Amino acid sequence: MAGRPGWGNENGAALLLVIMLVLVLGAIGAAVSVATRTETLIAANFRQGRETLYVAEGAVAQAVHDLATQPDWSTVLAGAALSTFTDGAATGQRTLPGGDIVTLCCGQPSLTSDVQERALGGRSWGADTPVWQMFAWGRAADWLPAGRIDSAMYVVVWVADDPEDGDGNAAIDSNGVILLHGHALGPRGGRQVIDAAIGRDTPAPAPTPVRIISWREGRW
Repeated sequence: MAGRPGWGNENGAALLLVIMLVLVLGAIGAAVSVATRTETLIAANFRQGRETLYVAEGAVAQAVHDLATQPDWSTVLAGAALSTFTDGAATGQRTLPGGDIVTLCCGQPSLTSDVQERALGGRSWGADTPVWQMFAWGRAADWLPAGRIDSAMYVVVWVADDPEDGDGNAAIDSNGVILLHGHALGPRGGRQVIDAAIGRDTPAPAPTPVRIISWREGRW
């Protein structure tokens, strides 16, 4: 090899070039893998967010349907009348999607106590301050016979008196208007809130159509 001066240097340069190429390709592969995983997570979070919203809206809509069959909303505000959709006693714990365990009602800590503190921005109207009562709760999949709804979401809907009726009693409906506060709870702490107000003429025999006064996505 005497006639090929610098052969060893050429070999070293080629080896260095190969190593650099491998590193570049490895970095590109890692970047593509991270990007693909990120896109997958973004898509999954978007799908869950849409599902959670639709389930929350469905829960409140179901509650509105059941409220139309109640002749006296004061019994609902007092906790004496419930939706057709419940999965047992309001007291006690439930296992949410993802494995979290929560207490629905009552006392602290519980979902109901959180709603009482945070709903409507935690504002007070004195004796007319809404007292939130659980009205509907359960797994969204249980709305229809088994296998008809593919959802892991758990929903809860509370009702409360309209503070603007000014009657000084949060357990009595004096103006035919009540408030609803619905939660859909999903995996990984996913949550969507719907706030609504509905009304009807009083006195009203059941079933009586109700009107939607307001309906919006809430914050939590």
